[in-house]
Amino acid sequence: MPGSGGRTFRASHVFLTLIWEISLGLAALSLATMTVLVGLRLKSVGRLRDEAQRRETLLGLMLEWTETGYASQAAAITEALSRDQKLATDLLVEVFEIVRGEGQQRLAALAEAAGIGDRLRRELATGPVRNRLAAAEGLAWFPSAATSQALGKAVLDRHDDVSFTAATTLSAHGSDLIFDTALIARLAQANSSRRIELVLAQFAQTRPEALLDLVVDPRQSDRIRTAGLDALTQTGIEGILELILSLEHAPSTDMRVAVARNLGSLGHPDGYGTIARYLSDERWEVRCKAAEAVGRVGLLELGPQLCDLLLDDNWWVRHRAGEALARLGDFGIGALQEMVALAGQTTLGQTAEHVLAERKRRA
Repeated sequence: MPGSGGRTFRASHVFLTLIWEISLGLAALSLATMTVLVGLRLKSVGRLRDEAQRRETLLGLMLEWTETGYASQAAAITEALSRDQKLATDLLVEVFEIVRGEGQQRLAALAEAAGIGDRLRRELATGPVRNRLAAAEGLAWFPSAATSQALGKAVLDRHDDVSFTAATTLSAHGSDLIFDTALIARLAQANSSRRIELVLAQFAQTRPEALLDLVVDPRQSDRIRTAGLDALTQTGIEGILELILSLEHAPSTDMRVAVARNLGSLGHPDGYGTIARYLSDERWEVRCKAAEAVGRVGLLELGPQLCDLLLDDNWWVRHRAGEALARLGDFGIGALQEMVALAGQTTLGQTAEHVLAERKRRA
């Protein structure tokens, strides 16, 4: 079998040669891949550097123009805005946050002429959710009939965040947008977006009478009525105390909680009687919020009732009553310290001790 060894040698040689060629190929492929990645990275860095430079140049032009108003600068800015609308849109939102008054209005008019408003309106109609949301917010700076029409359609957007943001912007523009059945149904959903508060807060500023009608309508959901009451209270409109007190006997627990919360926010002494009654409400949620209101308003006369609530069956009520006592100053602090000394490790003493310890940590 003298030829078998030669064949084996040749086979081994071929096999090793193949491995070597494959290794060289893989090395070449790796080198090519690294070259491409480095090239792409350099290109990306260059693009980002170029974008940053364009951004800085455009920002400087816009800020200077809001001060000087030179026509030659306006032409340069309009050209830059038209040429790079995505960069311009992002930058404009930043500038509008720091430039106010006449300068802001002139810059918005310039951006509108450069087509930025049209771009946002197109995004609002056909873009992905993130872009539609950004467009609904950005159009706050471009009030016009076309913007109102676009926002009015966006109120019916299938995505709640876009719908509510469009409604907020539209209301801020002074539109006669009403709480139609469709919008109310969306706002009333138990799991609806937290942007409901922004919508209602805007309506409280621009259309308080429309929001008031919702708050007093027992057919509406508690979610809309309570959030609406919160929004109206924050405006401090005339008659808000009377509105809150008119709801104090509402059968809904959420409404009574809202009444207690808003009496605490308002801080008016005429809320004393309602807060006092709520301290013995059948629902622990109402007692809890009433206790908070005592502390916020500083109703020393209700200190003894807060002391009684330190024995409440509900832990949250006991805790909020203790916190409210601590906010009443020396009287409340002294009462808590006395309870710790006299009640020891009972529920009363432990609650008082816990409240004092928390107060000390926060100090």
